[in-house]
Amino acid sequence: MGRVRVTKHEQLRGGGQGTVWRATRLDTNETVVIKYPLDSLDMSEGSADRRRFVREVRYQSSLRHAGIMPIVGMNLKASKPFFFMPLASHSLEDLLKSGPLPEEVTLSIVAEILAALEYSHDQGVLHRDLKPANLLYLQDRWVISDFGLCRQIDSNSTTITHVGTVVGSLAYMAPEQWDNAHAVEETADIYSVGQIIYHCLVGEEPWPRARIGKLEEKYRYFISRCVAEEPVERFQSVSEMRRELELLTAPQVELASPTTRANELKTEALAGRKEAVSRLLHLIVDSSDDEVFFKEFVPSLPLEILHYMHEKDPVAFEGIVRTFDEYSEGGHPFDYTDEIADFFLRVIRVAKYSRPIRRRSLRRIMIVGTYHNRFHVGEVFAQAVLLRKKDPEDVKYIASLLADDPHAARFMGPYLKQYSLPREILKEL
Repeated sequence: MGRVRVTKHEQLRGGGQGTVWRATRLDTNETVVIKYPLDSLDMSEGSADRRRFVREVRYQSSLRHAGIMPIVGMNLKASKPFFFMPLASHSLEDLLKSGPLPEEVTLSIVAEILAALEYSHDQGVLHRDLKPANLLYLQDRWVISDFGLCRQIDSNSTTITHVGTVVGSLAYMAPEQWDNAHAVEETADIYSVGQIIYHCLVGEEPWPRARIGKLEEKYRYFISRCVAEEPVERFQSVSEMRRELELLTAPQVELASPTTRANELKTEALAGRKEAVSRLLHLIVDSSDDEVFFKEFVPSLPLEILHYMHEKDPVAFEGIVRTFDEYSEGGHPFDYTDEIADFFLRVIRVAKYSRPIRRRSLRRIMIVGTYHNRFHVGEVFAQAVLLRKKDPEDVKYIASLLADDPHAARFMGPYLKQYSLPREILKEL
């Protein structure tokens, strides 16, 4: 991009790490926004402030996507460098001043932002300062702007952020940015988007935290995953987050119908109507591709119904357990981790004659407890081991699990040592 002459008019609010002005581009007579660094910043040659400003321009101008604000001119060699962009009509922050947004409006905005963010991450650029003020409506689409705090994922540079340096806007900033803003991953941007979605749906800034109970029930698990305190408990990529949101917001007939019918059949089964168990079993199997339904409903199945299902159709029952085990991979909010463990303990109680199901269940309890550091799951794992301590093959399998994962052996050790267990298990602790 070459140098382009502009005429400045009035200063606009916002701008993050700089000041912005409405201006006219003289060669095209186009109204644009011109951005300068703040007067308080050091723009001397080679300074950290100047490098940050130049970096913002270069990263943002290199990202070619309809959902990212384009840069249409720049002069980075001037004593006070600047760049300019098209003039957006308003920001998401402007919209939110009137309160919560309709669900369909929120979803439309988020879909466009996630598409742009996924592209940015694919190009190796983290934003690190996503907030409503940086989401702008340009012509007929929503775009991400203000890459002043972005970072190249594979960069080893520490000239902009150091350990102990906080970057980002408090209400939307991932907790780990307080500790080491340079070391954050894609999950930091996912946290910010979760906070933004919460703000849109609830109508209040998520400070000091998002109050999950204020959300419509169907969004609570999703948002809690986005804004989990530990990065490992969040969605690990924008694509994963997008898929989950698509499942969650599928047409009502596709989403709510299986959940409603499943709860009705569960009530009938608990009332002693055995035919309802068979229908419920088939409904769950037929809905195995619906991850949201599986995660919300399957852990709620009580011991009595699990027992009936296992008796009725052991093959279908094993398929349900296997599918839920697959959906239990990765990080989860702490309370949901406990639900996973409790469910698999019930499965172990039921599956007395199915070694593959028991082994799958033991492994999952051990993994979710260890890698979420959950004392409740430690106790659950100990209870599961006690149930199987008289089965030589299960004892051998439990010992191999602990031997293959020393971290799990260390974590589970205090819980298992409370009980009298076979020597093969104790020697691995």
